[in-house]
Amino acid sequence: MNGVTEFVLSDKTRVDCLTSTYAIEVDFASKWAESVGQSLHYGFMTDKKSGVLLIMEKGGHDRKYLNRLVNVADEVGITVWTMDSKLVLKRIR
Repeated sequence: MNGVTEFVLSDKTRVDCLTSTYAIEVDFASKWAESVGQSLHYGFMTDKKSGVLLIMEKGGHDRKYLNRLVNVADEVGITVWTMDSKLVLKRIR
């Protein structure tokens, strides 16, 4: 994603990937709810857009988590990407 990984913020939290536009939390699909809060915090702290890259390691089984994330992301303005087991990156919203 052409960003800095593990960027340390002033409060000692770490953005998984910080780009020129986004502060992105990367997490497994089952941790979708946690990723929402973290991405919003990182976006606020960096004055960048919030993003979540959801790792879909279990394929169709993880779809329910993606659907939950997308519903919330639409409401709070988080951009969502997924990465599957073949390392294919896809922007969802």
